[in-house]
Amino acid sequence: MSTTLVSSAEGVSALVETLRTADRIALDTEGNSFHAYRDRVCLIQLSVGNSPEMFLVDPLAVDPSPLGEIFADPAHQLVVHGGDFDVRSLRRDFKFSFGRLFDTMLAAQTLRLPELGLAALLRTELGVVIGKGEQRSDWGRRPLRSEQLSYAAEDVRHLLPLALKLTEQLVSKGNLPVADAKFEKLRHLVARENPFDPTAFRKMRGARALSQPQLSVLETLWVGRDQLSRQLDRAPFKVIGEQAMIEVARRLPPNLEGLRQVPGVSDHFVRQLGAHVVAAVALASAKPDTQR
Repeated sequence: MSTTLVSSAEGVSALVETLRTADRIALDTEGNSFHAYRDRVCLIQLSVGNSPEMFLVDPLAVDPSPLGEIFADPAHQLVVHGGDFDVRSLRRDFKFSFGRLFDTMLAAQTLRLPELGLAALLRTELGVVIGKGEQRSDWGRRPLRSEQLSYAAEDVRHLLPLALKLTEQLVSKGNLPVADAKFEKLRHLVARENPFDPTAFRKMRGARALSQPQLSVLETLWVGRDQLSRQLDRAPFKVIGEQAMIEVARRLPPNLEGLRQVPGVSDHFVRQLGAHVVAAVALASAKPDTQR
């Protein structure tokens, strides 16, 4: 089997023609939610039953919109695993719709199999072992490494035979209509909106034990982290973790050096937001107890 990286308009057009004759198409995506402030689809992986080739479409290099007609056509069954993320993300980023889906995780759930993860299902149902070493890679960074490409291809390489085996079990147990109802619900999912909540810092683990002055500093950290994460396009926890923020609020460091001594606080964070944090500490500490 071979893997083709599709990164040109001509490549997408050729891929669409290949997919037109496919009854079933394995589909997976990779995003960068672990690294970016707002995640996006960074790779679309496909394989078809009548071809031994894996196709990796790079949506950061080429517009994948022509794939939309294939995905929306119920003549093609798209096979996914845990497709909630894939459906929501593809609809959000490219306005794709989905004509017919089969989700191997939902199928395994309907069959009440003991394990639902892709690696576990491939091992128990097909005797195939796959690695998960690149699961948290930064898929938004280019060029993609050969290890990333191999990992991405593995996620769709075995989906179609797995779906066939699970379909046989669903039919034999009379559970296919139940699974089909779940697949139908899946194809209508839309992306969730998660707007920044400036008051959510109060729900952080450890926040309830803080005094009012400490909470006011935590609020400064919470809002400042979000602003810096947007500016840098980095996942908020990579700017500063929640437990580090709780510790800063607990200690109320009076200067930049004290802020640097808090575990989990990076020099970059101190340079970008340190002055704001120290000012918030001074303000909170100066208020009379009745106003804190």
